[in-house]
Amino acid sequence: MRKFFATFVGASLVSLLAACGGGSTGPTIPDTPEGAAFQFRTSLMEAIAWKMTQVGGMADGDIPVDEQAFRKHAADVAALAGMVTDGFIPNSAIEGSAALPEIWTNNADFQAKAADFKNAADALAMAAQTQGFESAKGMVQAVRQTCGGCHRPYRRRAAE
Repeated sequence: MRKFFATFVGASLVSLLAACGGGSTGPTIPDTPEGAAFQFRTSLMEAIAWKMTQVGGMADGDIPVDEQAFRKHAADVAALAGMVTDGFIPNSAIEGSAALPEIWTNNADFQAKAADFKNAADALAMAAQTQGFESAKGMVQAVRQTCGGCHRPYRRRAAE
């Protein structure tokens, strides 16, 4: 009973802090379609970054190779890559967003760069699935380059 009570109180405090913002001093995200787009793309980019860290870590020899995990992470990156543009609806560069206005003023180029990322991620996933880690690991750098190809012109640097 004591363990249940401690768990209940702990969970209640966590829920209360989350509902109150957890003491966060970051910008308030508006309850608007633009705010939802910001939240979506932020979460999506975090998921892509985590998955790419796993794939890249294996390709670079920093993480022990797990063939099945590599295939899964590569497939997940390809699936997530297809969602990138969904998070960039017009006027969704809200406070705290790393998205630069050029995404919307040069949208055709942004869309092309997102397509390049998707194509590179699809190729990696296909190679991982059909040919295995050894054949696919060299393709990780091409995916990384497409990430940077979009981030350099369209993502605000942390120091800005």
